Amino acid sequence: MKKLSKLTLCAFLLSVSTASIAESRLVVWEDSGKGYGIEKAARNFAKENGCEVVIEQKDSIKHVDMVSELNQKGESTPDIFIAISDQISGAVNKGLITKLDRFSSDTEKAKYIPLAIDAFSHNGELYAVPRSIESLVVYYNKALLEYPYEFMDDYLKFNDKMLSEGKYGLIGKLDQFYISYGIFSGYGAYVFGNKNGRYNPDDIGLNNDGAVKALQFITSYSKYLPKEVLTSNGFAAVDNYFKEGKAAAVISGPWALGDYAKSGVDYGVAPLPILPNGQAMRPFYGAKGYVISSKTKNKDLAEKFLEYINRPEYALIRYSEIAELPPIKAVLDNPLITNDDFANAIAIQIKNADAMPTVPEFSKVWDPMGNAILKSISGDEEPKNALNMAVYEIKDNE
Repeated sequence: MKKLSKLTLCAFLLSVSTASIAESRLVVWEDSGKGYGIEKAARNFAKENGCEVVIEQKDSIKHVDMVSELNQKGESTPDIFIAISDQISGAVNKGLITKLDRFSSDTEKAKYIPLAIDAFSHNGELYAVPRSIESLVVYYNKALLEYPYEFMDDYLKFNDKMLSEGKYGLIGKLDQFYISYGIFSGYGAYVFGNKNGRYNPDDIGLNNDGAVKALQFITSYSKYLPKEVLTSNGFAAVDNYFKEGKAAAVISGPWALGDYAKSGVDYGVAPLPILPNGQAMRPFYGAKGYVISSKTKNKDLAEKFLEYINRPEYALIRYSEIAELPPIKAVLDNPLITNDDFANAIAIQIKNADAMPTVPEFSKVWDPMGNAILKSISGDEEPKNALNMAVYEIKDNE
């Protein structure tokens, strides 16, 4: 893994007086091990603007919670950090982040694909600059599967063939709702309905007829999964089966790319297959954005920095370094992206993907749905009963 240079990690400092340093210093939190993706942009920005930029690397999933804790303690927060799309409403309601002024114009928003802007908007205001977008895809081992299948029905036949040879076909941790949501959505289930253009947590569509059919399919499909995949160590099991050549294909996300690339497996990447009902799997798309702390003393400089690092030339560098796809139109149209199998698969899949609901109630969905899937697979509950119990628990926790 690359490391930040000492210069970058410590700071980019061109200011001369103590006062000017204090007034033009930005502390930027990047994801763990991903700081080098913005190193060149940060260095050039510091030189051009006579300011100091300090990059600190922390697990991006925890940024919002960490900033909240710092606020509660009255301690200083970073000027810029990362928020995942489903964290935006909570961060706004807690007063952790500020809306963005520099990016509010239609001209600025038009630089990004619409779903990225939607993911970071709350009550009509934009609160994050889109950093990256991701979706589940199929990774396939070319030695076992020369070309990926377009239809799930073909994978079902392939699964039978692979089992007869002592191996597995297409596997995934389907008891994890993030992984299986695309199946639920493809069969007509939904998390929250829509009321007056906003999510309605009182309208839960996870036990409707489509949801029942989806869980019936998942339950039936579980015979094609190694038992280890349905345990707490399931994600690692999926990776190991693929890297060891025991599974021909897996459903996973961008986080697996680096590990698979180092494994020696000759792999390809493709969109998710069409379900037996003829509908596309519609997984969640995940989006990460750069947000600005409500406590910052340098909001204008922070916004200027975010505009700078998302210029196409720097966004392309970021993608080449950390393999997280920027949802910037000029980047997605670049031949470096259109000719990249991984980026192309993501770009195609997000056209058939759903946003994660940006309401706090969504956090109550994961465990009940995961439990419902496992209860159905194990035979402890019929799919309909398992889903009814899950929805009851979700509503009870709201």
